[in-house]
Amino acid sequence: MVSMLVAHLALGLSGVSSRPSTYQADAPSGAGPSAESAKLAKTWLSRMTPRLSPEDANLVGRAQATLLGNLIEGKAWAPYRGIMPAVGTYRGVWNWDSAFHAEALALWDPKLARDQIRILFDKQLPTGALPDVIFEDGQIVTDFTKPPVVGWAIAVVDHRSHDDAFLKDIYPKLIRVGEFFEQHRGGATDGLFFYGGAHAGMDAGWDNSVRWDGGYLDPKNDDKRLWAVDLNCYMVSHYRALAYIAKRLGKKEDVDKWDGKAAELANQINARLWDDRIGAYVDRDRITHANGPALSPAGFMPLFVHIAPRDRAARLAKLAEDPGRFYPGMPSVSFDNPEYRSSAYWRGPAWVNISFFAFKGLRDYGFGDLAQRMRGNLLGWLNQNTDSLYEYYDSRDGKGLGAHAYGWTAAFALSFVFDWNNDDLTWLFPRV
Repeated sequence: MVSMLVAHLALGLSGVSSRPSTYQADAPSGAGPSAESAKLAKTWLSRMTPRLSPEDANLVGRAQATLLGNLIEGKAWAPYRGIMPAVGTYRGVWNWDSAFHAEALALWDPKLARDQIRILFDKQLPTGALPDVIFEDGQIVTDFTKPPVVGWAIAVVDHRSHDDAFLKDIYPKLIRVGEFFEQHRGGATDGLFFYGGAHAGMDAGWDNSVRWDGGYLDPKNDDKRLWAVDLNCYMVSHYRALAYIAKRLGKKEDVDKWDGKAAELANQINARLWDDRIGAYVDRDRITHANGPALSPAGFMPLFVHIAPRDRAARLAKLAEDPGRFYPGMPSVSFDNPEYRSSAYWRGPAWVNISFFAFKGLRDYGFGDLAQRMRGNLLGWLNQNTDSLYEYYDSRDGKGLGAHAYGWTAAFALSFVFDWNNDDLTWLFPRV
């Protein structure tokens, strides 16, 4: 088994992809990990595989190879080593992708994990926002950002391997990320947050989602925005991460401040984004307070950050196990939405990152059998597509779609194996 996994790793280090590039660039120089990183990866893989089932061991080998095959040492982010989402399709370092890559890389190479975070913060904008993407040629996209998951990722990386100097350096910069969302995405005025910038879908990372239908995608002003349930939960995780870092740095007054902000935002989510009629957390129009256009997995995020009352969790579980809504494929919009399309990017396919948050939340609230069945279905899709770990999956038949050798699919495949039965990704949040 180990020899087969090492072969997976060797294949991944080549960085080869059969997909055409959507961003034209010269062939990568320095693709793949350094000798030191490769040794760390191989040693960890050899140590882990005897503990796993053959199926999980095979998936772990593929996932690690995928991440390292997307590693590029480029001038745009020197001296750091960046993991691209997919070297054959997305030639740059993307914002929330990098956070997801970092939490997984920290399983065996915390230095490489911190590189992903440093790349982003080296390009932090005067507003405090992090860029959406840093392309290989140095171009930077700043018309929108991405969800604030980097604080959670920093906390996870440090939880896996402490680095006090890194935390001291990153803490004030991470505070500025939160200040950006408070000042420019509704928090300071509304008490809740909305996606904004030039394109709400890009800001959210759910580019063309049904969530933005009806004029919410690129409005001319912020009157046509949605308080987004996932964004608000990500901000809860941001505050919890700041509290964790402040505690690590001995800043007790700051711990109380950030914990207070997290608790107050949780109260706002529960008071204003719950629809008791349908038994779900929903996006809400910030002016009319009407529900947004779609039920989506974003509505399960309060479970992942442990802020949902237990009776509401039970109602969410009923939605999750409903074949007319989300079972077992966890589509990016509910199956019964008229705009659902099983293979149309964010308008129906299953994405591994948002599926992980939903399934893990269900499991943490005691719906382990349901969560395990949905997890098994998703991992079955990853395993049946033996040629690659894909960007997203048809939520009916599990066919791999989009970019090949996709980084965050690999990252969350690792999380599904190593972080499913523990709280290594959720210890920041109150126990349920």
